[in-house]
Amino acid sequence: MMGIKNLLQPVPSLSLHFFRIGYGFATTILIFRYFYYGWIHSYFIKPSFFFKHFGFEWIHPLAPAFTYLLFGVLLITAFGIFLGYFLRFNLFVFTIGFTWFHFSDATIYLNHYYLISLLGFLLWLSPVSKSNLPLWQWRDWVNQTKPIPKFWLYAFRLQMGLIYFFGGVAKLQPDWLFEALPLKLWLYQSEGKLTFLDPVLGLPITAYAFSWIGVIFDLSIPFLLCTKRFRFFAWFVVLFFHSFTSFLFPIGVFPIVMSLSSLIFFAPDWPLRLIHRFLKNKVGTPKSKEAEIQRANQNLDIGSESSFATGFRFKEYALFTYLLLQVTIPFRHIFYPGQVIWTEEAIKFSWQVMVADKVGSAIFFVNGKSIDPRETLTDYQYRMMTIQPEHILQFANYLQQREFERSGKKDLAVYVQSHVSINGKPSRPLFSPNEDLTKIKINLSPLKGLLR
Repeated sequence: MMGIKNLLQPVPSLSLHFFRIGYGFATTILIFRYFYYGWIHSYFIKPSFFFKHFGFEWIHPLAPAFTYLLFGVLLITAFGIFLGYFLRFNLFVFTIGFTWFHFSDATIYLNHYYLISLLGFLLWLSPVSKSNLPLWQWRDWVNQTKPIPKFWLYAFRLQMGLIYFFGGVAKLQPDWLFEALPLKLWLYQSEGKLTFLDPVLGLPITAYAFSWIGVIFDLSIPFLLCTKRFRFFAWFVVLFFHSFTSFLFPIGVFPIVMSLSSLIFFAPDWPLRLIHRFLKNKVGTPKSKEAEIQRANQNLDIGSESSFATGFRFKEYALFTYLLLQVTIPFRHIFYPGQVIWTEEAIKFSWQVMVADKVGSAIFFVNGKSIDPRETLTDYQYRMMTIQPEHILQFANYLQQREFERSGKKDLAVYVQSHVSINGKPSRPLFSPNEDLTKIKINLSPLKGLLR
């Protein structure tokens, strides 16, 4: 009972509002990059075939004009989230639109894209979505933001901590720990990006050291951030870690998202303290932490708190269900035989972040002729398809349907010669060349015919 009472305690919402600002900043950069680098055309206009997530086959890319319109809306709403305008509306539209484009083609799945959808939903669900204070009116932003129940902060902290923790658990495998793979390969490929470190990065011991540092960092950093004594030091480690990896590896806005999001572990009124420190109480704010907490309690919406205390509302039930899923979903791969980085079964939505380097090749055979998928797929789609068994099966079904439309022959068998190499090791086939891929059903059960 005391634990529940503690979770209901009112705390300043300033840190969660800053979290929202950081989210808007990172997503604005992300969507702008799609315009700047021409990725909208490359990923959504150019391809003639799109891969699907199981259960989300009903999501399709929009027509070219509407695709550009969607990204225009995403850019506007992301910037609106950053500025603090129409938060609930912008968060809802952005989260739905971003998830739609992310699920339009399964080959573009990225863990931090998944995270952006999750955080957008959490922010929309949270009390901060009710606030509409423009960023430049920062005095009002500091003085007028309403307190929130403490459990909302814990929900965001749990979400961010799970990413690190499950990412560390995924690295507890022989290749990573005892052979420093795939870091050996990646450090070699990153040669020249930080030229003054090339002599060090080229040493064999460096890859081993980085591998173990990576595991220790992922498994320990959530707990260090939760500990007041080590929190400040831990955040600087987070900042250095993500800055360093962003220089070496092409991981997009992920370092920005994680660095800004980790600030949620600090005291809920840390933005106020920062203002005090740099502006020396010249902004008309309370002069002490105790005064701020007292003001927060006085301004708390008592009706809101009491209604939660007497019975859960929809949002609290939704939050609890969401967190329960986030804790359990990453474990689902244990119900599938074989190594998850090989089979790719249940690897998505599980925070298996940068745990393997995979390259593959595939040639299909249907109706007595060979088909090179590169004649249909983009280079990026081909690379992703060759290493993921489910995508190979989807493409085989597409070829069967295409051949039926051309020749009128039904239920043609489709075969593949597919080879995949993990972490630079000798390649081996994903399916037997005598296996009719169209007979293999894609569902929640382990894939039949997959060579494990």
